Amino acid sequence: MKNATTKPTEENSDYLRPDGVCRYARISRRTLSDWQARRIIPFIKVSSKCVLFRKSDIDKALSRFEVSAVQ
Repeated sequence: MKNATTKPTEENSDYLRPDGVCRYARISRRTLSDWQARRIIPFIKVSSKCVLFRKSDIDKALSRFEVSAVQ
């Protein structure tokens, strides 16, 4: 029988781990690492091995690359 408690998923959270960011933003892990090094995308370093990203910060970082249409 399964445990009745539900584990919070990344879809419901405002925070994502690196793999979740890559899926959410449709970028490679290498691109994410590059953006971290260049400080394009802010991150929260919880411990030496745990890094979290806010979805709002990801959206803001992606908007920097948006090209508007010419009218």
